[in-house]
Amino acid sequence: MKFIICFLFSITAFTQTKPIELKIDSINSTETEDGRREFKLQYHITNLSDKAISFILNTKSLIPIGAGSLNPAVYYKLYENENSIDVSGIFTGERKIRSFKNETELKKYTDSLMNYMKSRTPEQLSQIRKEGFLENIQKLAPKETKYLTAIFAWDKKRYHKNDVIEYYIEEKEKHFFELHINLMAEELLMNFSEEEKKELLKDKVLTKGWFTSNKMEIDLSE
Repeated sequence: MKFIICFLFSITAFTQTKPIELKIDSINSTETEDGRREFKLQYHITNLSDKAISFILNTKSLIPIGAGSLNPAVYYKLYENENSIDVSGIFTGERKIRSFKNETELKKYTDSLMNYMKSRTPEQLSQIRKEGFLENIQKLAPKETKYLTAIFAWDKKRYHKNDVIEYYIEEKEKHFFELHINLMAEELLMNFSEEEKKELLKDKVLTKGWFTSNKMEIDLSE
């Protein structure tokens, strides 16, 4: 009897619908004047449940899946046919250039950033962390869909090496792009005190879990 009860429970748990759908809608590319290929990724996140949900996700950041499991960013995974390409650095984010006239001007800028952080009091640094956490709280009403866009580029280099991992992107093979989100709560609150945790969460119940999108072909041909 115990075996039957456990078996039925397993079936029920397995068939439960996930509360979130993560789906890629399109990936379009254009050639840039400096020889790169720029991609425009459009995707969406849908609350499939009948209740409002909240979760922590930095939708402004798109990083390789191997870049760190405790980062609340959107991850991507690249495939060549059915095999994953497990190296980072293939894509770069949307290019934003800050120009400096000389090294003196560059040093002045970097020093100003360092001095800004050094001059902050512990209370001010705590407030900066809190604001960063709150900025990443996403809210979706029942059945609501949030549409998102990310722009990234490929410099058309085919040989890549990370430590001992080497990979060559074949020109004539098909390539696919996949998204992942790892929704966390406790892991992102480790640097806050108990009082700060209560202040940040209040009455919020955060949705947690790992969600994977569909795969979509991406153009890495010549």
